[in-house]
Amino acid sequence: MDIYAELGVRTIINAVGPATRLGGLSLSDEVIEAMRAAGARNVRMDELEEAAGAEIAALLGAPAAYVTSGAAAALSLATAVCLAGDRPAAIDVLPEVAGPRRRAVIQRAHRDPYDHALTAVGAELVEIGYPGSTRPDELVRELDGRAALVLWRPGRGGDHLGIAEVCELAHAAGVPVLVDAAMDVPPLQRLRDILDAGADLVAISAGKGFRGPHTAGILCGQADLVGAVALHHQDMDIRPRTWQRSEVTGADPVRGRHGIGRGMKVGREQIVGLLVALRAFVRDPGAHHRHGAQELADIRAGLHDDPRCTVRDGYEHHLDVPVLEIDVTASGRSADEVIRDLDRGTPRIHLGEDRAWQGVLTVNPQGLQPGDGAAFAKRFAEVLGG
Repeated sequence: MDIYAELGVRTIINAVGPATRLGGLSLSDEVIEAMRAAGARNVRMDELEEAAGAEIAALLGAPAAYVTSGAAAALSLATAVCLAGDRPAAIDVLPEVAGPRRRAVIQRAHRDPYDHALTAVGAELVEIGYPGSTRPDELVRELDGRAALVLWRPGRGGDHLGIAEVCELAHAAGVPVLVDAAMDVPPLQRLRDILDAGADLVAISAGKGFRGPHTAGILCGQADLVGAVALHHQDMDIRPRTWQRSEVTGADPVRGRHGIGRGMKVGREQIVGLLVALRAFVRDPGAHHRHGAQELADIRAGLHDDPRCTVRDGYEHHLDVPVLEIDVTASGRSADEVIRDLDRGTPRIHLGEDRAWQGVLTVNPQGLQPGDGAAFAKRFAEVLGG
């Protein structure tokens, strides 16, 4: 059965990579079967989160881990913990913050549309520094009794505060550091370096390099903070007298009601699928770079002699994958025109637009399937001709 054909929805050659707008990456048969098996039986979700989190933490080399419904949800839940901890009265009133500590301090160069994940649960963002530089004293000034956390993101250009310096300054003031590494893990060593530098909480995606379910993410870090996430997230629709507190919460038996993360539910299928995908990644981390390599070679060969474009090898450092950069300036067509025509045609193709303003389009191999390379090159050449 082709459900997409049945619905009249056209499939896509995904040269963008793990983009949510395209549904993420394809799943392996092993992951799909694990998700099917998980969906066939019921379990207590707190017990599943606890057991899966323990193994995921061991695989990642982190003190503790918790499965969320994506990296943005991990940021929201981490922020909620920094604002309200495991205190039922404070959890109950979010996004109203009970107490003065409500600020999330962030370097101006680290601002991002995903900052909504923090403000949605009650945090007030406080920017420091300038787009090109940030000084230590600018951070220290904001680490007063109103700072609940510092948010840090990898890979931002400029003379800014690194993760080790941020952690040292924040911890001296008793303020935890949250890292948004959604785009930056794998490689696993990058996560371990962030944790070794002192990060308290790290949000990562399950559906990018790990090739887990796209609707899953991981919050990892210090056990006491990760342990409190369950109180903000899990289904609390149970009588206090019958609530069997799981050790994953580490909380007082006097529990609250549904937390602000209740709507960010993650299914047992996503938890199990993520765990199986992560096991596979750890067994063979090299597969991350092998996927789509032949398709990139086919695209390069198919367009190499076309005078209307220039094909260069590149590297996507956040996602840790090789890419192709195709400059279409010589074709006389704008990159936006090429993008629109590729979307309208057959096969339907989507590719990276981050540098379209420079006339450059990017091919990420993570979403490519066998045969996509030749089909891509043929259609791309047709579109260049107008």
